[in-house]
Amino acid sequence: MTASTVNVARNPRNVRELLPAAREITQELGGLPSRHRLMRTFRIGAPKADELLNQLTEEWRRASAVDEDGPPKPNYQDSPGGTSAQQVAEVTSEAAHAPVPARPLQEAAEPRALADVDLASLKKIRWSVRSVLAFGVAASVAGNVLHARDDLISQLISAWSPLALLLTLELISRVPVHRRSLGLARWAATALIAAIAAWVSYWHMAAVASRFGETNGSQYLLPLSVDGLVIVASISLVELGERIAAVTKER
Repeated sequence: MTASTVNVARNPRNVRELLPAAREITQELGGLPSRHRLMRTFRIGAPKADELLNQLTEEWRRASAVDEDGPPKPNYQDSPGGTSAQQVAEVTSEAAHAPVPARPLQEAAEPRALADVDLASLKKIRWSVRSVLAFGVAASVAGNVLHARDDLISQLISAWSPLALLLTLELISRVPVHRRSLGLARWAATALIAAIAAWVSYWHMAAVASRFGETNGSQYLLPLSVDGLVIVASISLVELGERIAAVTKER
């Protein structure tokens, strides 16, 4: 029987009834299972999993102790449904040559490793989304600058609205919300800045596209592709920021 085929038909009233199946998992792994593994396999809570792991640890240490009379075998006859003599001999033979694992590391290893992988993956995705957003904003800035007069002040004024939107999105994706009223206020301000940037950039880019040969309505459609890209990247960046904050808090 493997650990994946262990089927608990009912919720045991005490740990003694769980010991036989838990010993089979120990025999299959060649070492003590983690508390998370016991909770998942037997569908039990943390206190009962701790008690069960304590029982397995004590038996494992008794089996691992070697004295002049030879390694003592774990007492598998003090609970109902005890395993066979062959199984006892196999577990004892493996236990005599295996080190006792560190329990705190066992309990924390699996969830901590998953959290680390998830957090690293989310951060990589966020950098990719930032790159897409920067590309869309750069296209909008280029259209605004080309529409402006050929002097520095006019070009800076035209480029300001998409840059303001980029900076605003970076702030709301990084700074957590602690008060609902303040969160609503900053979202309202962000929506206002986004609307201004979209309106200004749209007509500037439409004029530039028309000046450079786009006709038959395409000059009015091209700006929509840029604004749509900026909107999708903006929403994705905010969502990723909230998810990263949640994972960091769970750790």
